[in-house]
Amino acid sequence: MTRKLYQVKEVIPERNIVVFSPHFDDVLFMLGGYINELRSVEQLDTKKFHIVIIFSRSNYLAGTGEGNFDNSLERVKLATGKRLLEDQDCNDELLGRFNYTYELLGEDECFTRGKSFAESEMEFPHGMFDDFNGDDIEIFRRMKKRIADWLMFPDIALVFPIAFKEHIDHFIVREAAIAVANEMGEERRAAIYFQEDKPYGGIADRTEIARIKTFIEENTLEARTYACDPQKVIDLAFKHYVSQVEEVYRTGILERSRVLRDEMKTEKPCDRIYLLPGI
Repeated sequence: MTRKLYQVKEVIPERNIVVFSPHFDDVLFMLGGYINELRSVEQLDTKKFHIVIIFSRSNYLAGTGEGNFDNSLERVKLATGKRLLEDQDCNDELLGRFNYTYELLGEDECFTRGKSFAESEMEFPHGMFDDFNGDDIEIFRRMKKRIADWLMFPDIALVFPIAFKEHIDHFIVREAAIAVANEMGEERRAAIYFQEDKPYGGIADRTEIARIKTFIEENTLEARTYACDPQKVIDLAFKHYVSQVEEVYRTGILERSRVLRDEMKTEKPCDRIYLLPGI
């Protein structure tokens, strides 16, 4: 892998950026470092952001144990309401209030679909194709159709999670994106990017990292590494997402930025996004 360190304005040249955010916090944990760097070089107003929150019906609140398996309407109202407002407040600070558009797709999040916690220091459900049930298959099918509609537009960057540790919701979104891109082939007009998702990248084990490397190699993804300040992401996370962050988020964010810094042989912490070639 080349060790070119991209200037932030070179990372995503397209003016329009559509972020396919699996959950209410994933814009920050995917692109928070990138957005902060754009602002620091006075380039944020050169981009137009549209945020798509996919799994927007949530019953998850960090540290509430069995409450995360309560699928009652009252629990979903409580969790979704808290997380929606936290997310909008964070995105307002990141991008500027009213400087972005915001869409909810209304899919049921993993725990509202009855998923169980993975064996991990972080609360999330692991899952790949072999773990799909009927609900997951239908979500995958709907995601392919939605993504295909966006792929017909030029000068648009569609950003998806690369799905370190295979959080099942992130995995569904990633695999839907690569599947429909391959099916459309040369008809595709939009650019596709896979952003490293946090904190998963910094707490992934060797086997999980190897699976991401295989995904990158099989799809000939082009790595674009850029300097950014992970502490700014952490500060925003613990300021805004009070209903869901855990200390492991801090650990994962800092560790991955350190690994990329060392790999790039630079003094600055880094983040990384991958471009799918083909347009």
